[in-house]
Amino acid sequence: MNEAKGGFTRGLGWILFIVGVLGISGIAIYEFIIDTSMATPIKILTGLAWIGLGVLLVSVLRQRLIERKTDKYKDVEI
Repeated sequence: MNEAKGGFTRGLGWILFIVGVLGISGIAIYEFIIDTSMATPIKILTGLAWIGLGVLLVSVLRQRLIERKTDKYKDVEI
């Protein structure tokens, strides 16, 4: 019973954290796009770097989720 409560609060914490990060990221992206003091080539290169980082993150996450199905150590407790 105690584990269920801990799982709920942990899940709620992650949801709140992700919503907050997405909100802050959205505001930052909006400000980055409308900022006229920064040169366009710098904006493009910075955007490409962030997009590349996002693609790498999704790639690693996808690979970990695929490997999770056949991981022989997933039930090992430390």
